[in-house]
Amino acid sequence: MLWIIALIQFINGTPCGYTLDDNKVPIETDKEPWIIDKLSSCQFYEKTPVCCTQSQDEGIGSDFLSLDATFGSDGDGCDICAANMKRFWCAYSCDPRQGEFLKITGRANVTDPRNPNRTIDVQTVTLRIHPQVACDVFSSCKRTNFASQVSAMSTPGGFFTFQAEQGVSSSLQLIAIEFSEQNSLVMPNIDNCNQTFEKADDGKFYDPYKFEIKKPCGCNTCEDSCDSEKILYQEPGVFYGFDWQYVLFAWGWAILFAIGLTLYRACIKKNVMLQDEEDLIYN
Repeated sequence: MLWIIALIQFINGTPCGYTLDDNKVPIETDKEPWIIDKLSSCQFYEKTPVCCTQSQDEGIGSDFLSLDATFGSDGDGCDICAANMKRFWCAYSCDPRQGEFLKITGRANVTDPRNPNRTIDVQTVTLRIHPQVACDVFSSCKRTNFASQVSAMSTPGGFFTFQAEQGVSSSLQLIAIEFSEQNSLVMPNIDNCNQTFEKADDGKFYDPYKFEIKKPCGCNTCEDSCDSEKILYQEPGVFYGFDWQYVLFAWGWAILFAIGLTLYRACIKKNVMLQDEEDLIYN
């Protein structure tokens, strides 16, 4: 399916949206998609028309390390979420339809989110994402530690807006996110977070887009991996939190103490009575 879309785009000659200059600064381009035989990061785009250079592809690979550390199992997250995010940024940079879903709007000086004392010159762009893409990718990521701890990522829109804002420093692009079913970034057959994959010849697991899946996503990071028949929560009853062992132990000691105290008082009373009787006899 992907190669058919790419071929149509290649024939129509729609130009790409942006490229990088010799200093790796994003600039607008009217160049049409071209074919690259070998890509190291976005391998599923190999031998098809693309809008990224090999240099861009290598740069994307360095960003993948951050995705693994924040969304993947390296950061106690979900590798399928990280894989979906990798595929998304590959599509953003390399997809031959880039000129349709990405529009260059100018340049601006903005505050570096990583260094408030620094101002950087960035390219401003508008990215249109298909709503289904936003929902499916977000669904695979929303339960990861990173996404669940940042309130700004609690919705699909917030999730992608947060990614765009945080990437300003490295990408030198200020991305405004829009959602549309027309002329938007599409990603068919997005991996579900509980999806399983066959072991490859090298003994590792990969998704259909050649991203490694180191570990399956468990219930903590993927809602769809939870066992629906397992009781995860039960309404507390009248005796919720009632520990019989501690109660019996406490009552046992209380009873023994009461018996001991009673016997002690009885002994004292008996001794007093005996003493009184002796006094009467001798008097």
